Amino acid sequence: MTPSMTLDSRLPRAALVIAAVLVGACAPRDPADTAASPVMGVTRTADMASGERSERSGTYERRPDDNIVIGKVVAPAERVWNALKGAMEARKVPLTIIDRPAGRLGDTSMVLMRRWNGQVLSSLLQCGNSMTGARADEERVRAVLLAQLTKLRADTIAIAVHFSGSSTPVASGNAGSPSVCTSTGRAEADLLGDVIARVNAAK
Repeated sequence: MTPSMTLDSRLPRAALVIAAVLVGACAPRDPADTAASPVMGVTRTADMASGERSERSGTYERRPDDNIVIGKVVAPAERVWNALKGAMEARKVPLTIIDRPAGRLGDTSMVLMRRWNGQVLSSLLQCGNSMTGARADEERVRAVLLAQLTKLRADTIAIAVHFSGSSTPVASGNAGSPSVCTSTGRAEADLLGDVIARVNAAK
């Protein structure tokens, strides 16, 4: 069977649309259909903005509480884990967190400068702007990239990915004021696309 996939993402929507979804679609979903988050803390089990499409194949939904992007694939858990690990290693992620029983993988202290995985950082992270441009392209970024696998119903594996960070002016060393960096969603979608391709190739 060819693994199938959908993606959930934090894509922006008009305020009125989000408000309508908040009023009409906040009923908790079945825990068997809820992807665990790699981010520590309390998260909701309700997704928002369901049904939104993107340029990548798949349906996007919004998980704003933990800022994660979720992909779902029908495949053996071991195959998905190996594909995720291979995709992380291809991006030269220093895997300081490898918890196979828990299904968690990633790193919380990547140091990035200007580009990552062949893309300028400002296309992946929004860290604000300085007088000369996007801070993500000018400053030292300490990033967090974490992924969590969750076994759902009907042999489905959910892959939840979180990407965020903070930037600090290079000239200030460690003394400068950091800026919070939030993800644009591109890095997570790219990682998930690679994982799905690897799962398909290994069938």
